[in-house]
Amino acid sequence: MHDQESLTTKPDRSPGRSGRLRLVGRTLVLAAAVVAAAPSGSRLAGDLDAAGLEKRLATEKGRVVLLNFWATWCEPCREEYPALVRLDREYRGKGLTVVGITTDLASQLPAVEKFLAEQKPGFPNYRKKPGGDDQDFIEAVDPKWGGELPFTVLYGRDGRKARVLSGKNSYADFEKEVRGLLR
Repeated sequence: MHDQESLTTKPDRSPGRSGRLRLVGRTLVLAAAVVAAAPSGSRLAGDLDAAGLEKRLATEKGRVVLLNFWATWCEPCREEYPALVRLDREYRGKGLTVVGITTDLASQLPAVEKFLAEQKPGFPNYRKKPGGDDQDFIEAVDPKWGGELPFTVLYGRDGRKARVLSGKNSYADFEKEVRGLLR
């Protein structure tokens, strides 16, 4: 036996077929944009230039951001990278976002892919977009940056640059800086 309420027709509040199709269409467009930004099958999230970097950082406002520049040919970069992976695992849930940017050339992408496969970072890694003016990119990151690697920039929750670390750092070095910014 059915009660009266279950038999009463309720107004349909679903978006309807055309609304669902628009939603599916938007989702597909967004997915295509993400796929287009990253090389097929790549562990890299895509290429970034100065403007793209600025937009990427803006999406993280409210979180502490550790931006690390590295390359596979840079031994100190390879040595410090596991500390970044560990830091991300330990502090991601506490308000830290780690972002890696490799400065490797296109010819070195197989080495980049291999390195990322071995390290298994839980954070996105990008490649500095080829072409353009390298000096413009460097100035956008930090006007005092001489291009040395590894190079790390820390941003506070307000989105402003808080600290610059040049050269290889240990987990303890990174943790000290990050803890200070997370308070």
